[in-house]
Parts: sequence; structure tokens; C-alpha cells
Amino acid sequence: MKLPFKGPKIFRMIYLRVILVLVTLSVAVGCDTKQGVKIGDTPPGFSGTDITGEFVSLSQFKGKVVVLYFWTNSCCGDRLKLLEPFYRENKQRGLAVLAINVGDTKETVESYVKNNTLTFSFQTDEHKMISGHYGVFGFPTIFILDRNGVIREKILGNIPEDKLEKLIQRQFDIQKQVEASYEKNHPR
Repeated sequence: MKLPFKGPKIFRMIYLRVILVLVTLSVAVGCDTKQGVKIGDTPPGFSGTDITGEFVSLSQFKGKVVVLYFWTNSCCGDRLKLLEPFYRENKQRGLAVLAINVGDTKETVESYVKNNTLTFSFQTDEHKMISGHYGVFGFPTIFILDRNGVIREKILGNIPEDKLEKLIQRQFDIQKQVEASYEKNHPR
């Protein structure tokens, strides 16, 4: 192998070792394939207080269809509020929406919620801890969890409300099919 410079043998040996270390590090860093959570995963749990001061934990939503909606005020606020009517229609059926604002202050989020009369849960992630665990890097990023807490949909970027509602509705339909199948196979 021809080195890019000439000089004493000791410097060439150091140069080769530095190159070897850099190549090893780049391969090792590049091998980290975990890019957040994906469909079929049980997402990492988290807990804290929402913007009203109430304790919120992902585990408290077990048994519900959950929409985790990661957003920022600068890009996604106008779209997020469109989910409110669907939420109101379906919360009695077991729909939970947790909007996690990334990077904005609690006061900014409180103002947004008040101005838009929103009723689902809002949490702030000012220091990007929750979004970091989920591998969120663009907004909005939306996860739909089934009643067992398993991620069934991961949506990157904007999605029309009717399509989002259909994806959420699918989780209710699947649950209904499972219950009907169980009843058929286990009559009372």
C-alpha cells in the first residue's frame, strides 16, 4: 500500500493505526440499526405530567387504541386540531390521543390547546427525551397502538385526516373481529 506522504517509518505506522481506528469506529457506529421503534414493537414506556399537571403514563392507556402524535407548533398545529372531532366521537369506544409537542415550551402548548378548544392529552417534550426514544426526527410522526400496546401504524409526515381516521378505525374493526371469532369458538 502506498501512503499519501513520505516520512520516517514511525509516522507511517502511526498514520496506518489512526486510519485503522477510524475505519473500525465508522463501521461500529454504522452498525447501530435501531432507528427508533417500528411496527410490531412494544414502544418504550414513558411517564410525566401533561400540560394540566395530571400524571400521564403510556401504560395507563392499555386496553385502548392509542394515537401518539409527535408534533411541533411551527409545522403541525393546524393539522393536529383536525383530529379533535374524531377523538370526541370515539373516546367512549376506547380511543386515546396523546399529542407530544417536541421543543416548544409548556406555555406555548397551553396557549395552542386553549385557543383551539382541544380535549385530548397534551404533553411537552422540550428536551426531546421521549421523541429521542421513539426515533422521531421529522414532524408530524404518528404512532397508532392497538389495545395491547403494540405499534400497528407508523406515519411519517402529514396524512389526510380521513386516511388517519381509517387507520385508527381499522384497530377498532380488528378488535371487533377478534371478539366475534372468540365468541364463535367459545359460545356461552
